[in-house]
Amino acid sequence: MVLGRWRSWWWDVLLLASLALFTWMVALGWFDRLDLAVRAWCVDHDPAWARRIAIILNHLGQGWVLTYVLTGGLTAIALIMTRSWRVVLPGIAAFILTYVGAGPLKVWTHRDAPSSLLPPEVSVQMFNDAATTYALSYPSGHIVNTMVWWPAIVVLLGVVLPRPLPRGWRRFFLGWIPVIVFCTTVYLSYHWVTDDVAAVILGLFLARCFWRIPWERLVPAPATS
Repeated sequence: MVLGRWRSWWWDVLLLASLALFTWMVALGWFDRLDLAVRAWCVDHDPAWARRIAIILNHLGQGWVLTYVLTGGLTAIALIMTRSWRVVLPGIAAFILTYVGAGPLKVWTHRDAPSSLLPPEVSVQMFNDAATTYALSYPSGHIVNTMVWWPAIVVLLGVVLPRPLPRGWRRFFLGWIPVIVFCTTVYLSYHWVTDDVAAVILGLFLARCFWRIPWERLVPAPATS
């Protein structure tokens, strides 16, 4: 059981309250100096080799990679192995959680990315009428993706692999990949630091919702001959 002793719904209430409070503080500009300072440091320390590595690692949170390549591919394999439509449910759950969980907040906050052509002091603002055509920076979709789609991938790996996923790999998929994507999205100026912090809070809540589904009973094991 992933949630274990942290299963209480009070943790979910605390996460949502923390996200609301943090969003209010970001909207008031409390963390603008932090966001701008981190962006300036990343721009000043941006050798080509480091950027190439960061771009590659950042694909671990890229929507099309997680949705179509990994989850889609594993779902297809699981369908062949189990002959059960229920193996599509982890991907459906991840899609609904990420779309409904992060999408409306992105549209509502209307915040530009650090890489915007606007002056940083302008693009860092929320509810920004001057924002460019891409004003969906808050919270980071990359981070939310890693915290919801990778659990779906782990469930599907439990179906297609002949043995349980080793604990070290499970820890890497569920714990370290969000950390890697957090660092790369900030370094590449795809997102402000506060975009990623908000996404971690939201992602934890959505991941907890995902793990409340009894996947062990819902998703079948492969058919044996």
